[in-house]
Amino acid sequence: MALTFKFKKKSHGITWKSGHMYKFSYSPYNQDPTPKILYCYTTEGIHPKTGHQHRYHNGINISYLPRKIRKKFIEDWRKEFSKNKNMKTTLTNLKRKYPYLEEFFRRYNTKPNYYIKNAEEIPPEDWQKEVVKSWHKDFSATIRKKIASKLKKFFTGGKR
Repeated sequence: MALTFKFKKKSHGITWKSGHMYKFSYSPYNQDPTPKILYCYTTEGIHPKTGHQHRYHNGINISYLPRKIRKKFIEDWRKEFSKNKNMKTTLTNLKRKYPYLEEFFRRYNTKPNYYIKNAEEIPPEDWQKEVVKSWHKDFSATIRKKIASKLKKFFTGGKR
């Protein structure tokens, strides 16, 4: 089976739809054990050249956005969402309007099933309450340090 990209996927007790926001518990986390994401699509299948199996949800982790940008992004996205609720959101499409989002794109493994628990959709009317006002969860400083480190290595000729 070749790689497929699904913009609507039923898993973990809910139907994941592209452009919607979700929250869940993620056991193999690096920084954020309970991510809140803007879901883009699910990648499934076996890569035809490498034979590697892909099974993960792709999305933008909103908790990683800096607080100043987070509120504006949620307001902008709510306007986009109200225009078209059946959208096909990809990183390429998002980067056209929001070029800064590439650093916040994450993949969440869907197998084994216990990786993702308590998945639920965040209704659009609760986006501000759930996402913007999560002051205790701000991982933007960590991301900023990673970007600065990459830039420093690039400009000083260090190993990547």
